[in-house]
Amino acid sequence: MLDIVLTGHDLDHQHGPLHELIAALRPQRVLYRPTEPSLRLEGVEENAEGLAALAAEAERHEADYFEVRAGLSIKNFRAFFFDMDSTLIQNECIDDMAAAAGCLEEVRRMTREAMEGHWPFAENLQRRVALLKGQPESVIAHSTESVRITHGAPELMKFAARNGIQCYVVSGGFTNLTRPIAKRLGMTGAVSNELVLKDGCLTGEVRGPAGGKILDADGKRRAVEVLTQLLGASIDQALCCGDGANDLEMIQAAGLGVAFHAKPVVQAKAKLAIRHAGLEAIILLFREAWKDALPIDFPETGTASDAHAGVHMN
Repeated sequence: MLDIVLTGHDLDHQHGPLHELIAALRPQRVLYRPTEPSLRLEGVEENAEGLAALAAEAERHEADYFEVRAGLSIKNFRAFFFDMDSTLIQNECIDDMAAAAGCLEEVRRMTREAMEGHWPFAENLQRRVALLKGQPESVIAHSTESVRITHGAPELMKFAARNGIQCYVVSGGFTNLTRPIAKRLGMTGAVSNELVLKDGCLTGEVRGPAGGKILDADGKRRAVEVLTQLLGASIDQALCCGDGANDLEMIQAAGLGVAFHAKPVVQAKAKLAIRHAGLEAIILLFREAWKDALPIDFPETGTASDAHAGVHMN
């Protein structure tokens, strides 16, 4: 059995194809949250054709569609892990540093190629950082000042904290930026690479966590495994979220893997993909987010009172 979550502003569940597709799936119960707005179809049988049609209709309305285990609870998780650049924040920080250094276009191209998985992340990162050689430490401050937090990130971190979830940044970026972002969002900590500085300038070198191997896709997955073990949990109790090819290993290893506005290679292989909403959509995956939701009457469900029947999503 599955629960299906739909979230998007241009959905009308009372009329037309969406109403018909939901009714055809015969969910045990349908819940509605007006604040997003969103629907949760509880207790849906696995019907590949019907689910694919509903997913396609949701996409037609630029709404997000998720299939999760029936009754999925936040209590089944111990830790959330997030990429930083283009996930927790809207920026690619090394691109911002490159803009201050006058080599934006070349670095931006290389960043895109790395995130699309066209060549090894560690080699790509080393070449990008090498272009910053000799730049003053102030280019890091320039990147920090331009940070834009992704919509929904603060709300997601508060939800996690209320439910006792530890949250970490696991990033191929740099400690000079990941630690302040983790602190700003009230997260547990951050694991990331380190820029090498000498006499107040970047040397053009980058090291991995604690001066070790550069944190790439394999390193991110291993970091998630180690941190989860330290919490006395298993990888099935971890949620991982990111957008680039170097996030794919941790996304696939986690009990719940989420691609966020991700590159095509990541969207294709992740269990769940947020294409339109902000990070707050992750909250909706868990049944605890629906405690105050309104029951909606659909054929075969019969769960709603007449007072709640026929509520619109727009």
